[in-house]
Formats: sequence, C-alpha cells, structure tokens
Amino acid sequence: MSVFVDTGVFYAHHDTDASRHTVGTDALNAVLSSAEYGHVMTSDYVYDETVTLTQMRTGNVDAGLEVGRRIRGSGYPSAIELLHSSPTLFDRAVSVHQTYADHELSFTDAMTVAMVEYHEIDGVLSFDDDFDGIVPRLVPDTLTFQ
Repeated sequence: MSVFVDTGVFYAHHDTDASRHTVGTDALNAVLSSAEYGHVMTSDYVYDETVTLTQMRTGNVDAGLEVGRRIRGSGYPSAIELLHSSPTLFDRAVSVHQTYADHELSFTDAMTVAMVEYHEIDGVLSFDDDFDGIVPRLVPDTLTFQ
C-alpha cells in the first residue's frame, strides 16, 4: 500500500492551535508508524502549500521552516518521500484541473491527483472531500477510504 499526505494533515499535525490538530497528528502518526499503510509520499507542491500556509496562519517564519524540515526529514527521521513535478505531470494536472472543475480542486490538488495516478498511489490522506470521486481518499478521522 502507499499513501500520499495532503497539506491539511501536515498543517494540523504541526500547529497545536489548529482545530484538527489531534486528528491530524493521530492520522499522520498512524500512517507513518504502521506497515499497513506502506510507502508514504507527498509532493513539492504540497510542501510549498504547507510551508506557506503554516507561515501565514501562525505569522511565524520559523514555524514554516520547521514544518518544511519535518516533511524533508531534515533533523527528523526521513519517513516521507518527496515527489517532484515534471512537465508531463504539470500537463496532466492542467487537464485534471479542467476536467474536474465541478470539484473546485485547487491546482495543487490537481497536481496531487496527477501524481497519485502517475505513481499508482493507493490513496490520499486528506481532510478535503474534493478528492472524493476522483482518487481514493483516506479520511483522517477514521483512517478508512472514501
């Protein structure tokens, strides 16, 4: 099995004041510590979105730097593979963004769909139900697929 971790889970895990902190922390820890979930990945796009969101919501550059280090495994155990976009994946993300306009995906979410398809990842660990009906989503509250 393989899991792609989305921005909201990283943010909730990092920010102790986030409304979903406990759920996000429990979900990410479960995925990282259990062989049941296998290979854990995210992308450069999610990295960007997470670092930016954390910095903006906390008003603290150091918080953004810290969450970035955690994702990259810098000073922490390296448990998450950071996938990188390419021209082919970018083109696919543009297509996904247009095709699923009714889901109101962000472009980062469209890139996530492109990466999940390309890398044959089993599902996305995400609070965002925008993925439902496009790729399997692992719901953080229950760790079951939608």
